[in-house]
Amino acid sequence: MSCEGVALFDHSLLDNLDWSKHRAQYRDDISPANLPAGYTIRPLQSDDYSRGYCDLLSHLTKVGDVTPELYLKQFHQMRESKLHYIAVIHHQESDKVVGSATLAVEYKFIHTAANRGRIEDVIVHPDHQGRQFGKVLLDLLILLAESTNCYKLSLDCNEKAKPFYDKLNMDFVEDHRFMCIKFFD
Repeated sequence: MSCEGVALFDHSLLDNLDWSKHRAQYRDDISPANLPAGYTIRPLQSDDYSRGYCDLLSHLTKVGDVTPELYLKQFHQMRESKLHYIAVIHHQESDKVVGSATLAVEYKFIHTAANRGRIEDVIVHPDHQGRQFGKVLLDLLILLAESTNCYKLSLDCNEKAKPFYDKLNMDFVEDHRFMCIKFFD
């Protein structure tokens, strides 16, 4: 099935990445440039609500009551800001989004007006885990962060997830702590 929605960001950003610079080790000839047959990687689209995007996110955290209208409103705000890059893995046979990861970019004056990137919301549907899609999505975001002038890329992770991120040569920064105020769950 073809995907007809509006993309969150220009697909050419993905097409222009140097996939040979990926960091993870893959098995079975899988890589960001070579997904298994029937899967594609692309930007989130305006019509991915109907492809189960919010259902996918519910495997990660509480999503809440996101209606199609609220999804589109948030999608267009993200698209207009040009600060959110959500990459998804689309399973063609089921026409569902089965993996997703977000790169959030923050403009800075420091480091010669470079950007800071944060990885957020990395999720692969349980039925599609074990296919190395998490590594693929993270490799893609790392390459995308570098191509969008990020001087630093970070993520929050728990101790259980640390070995996964180690595989991508990410450094655990022992002395960095963060403070947080949650306004709601």
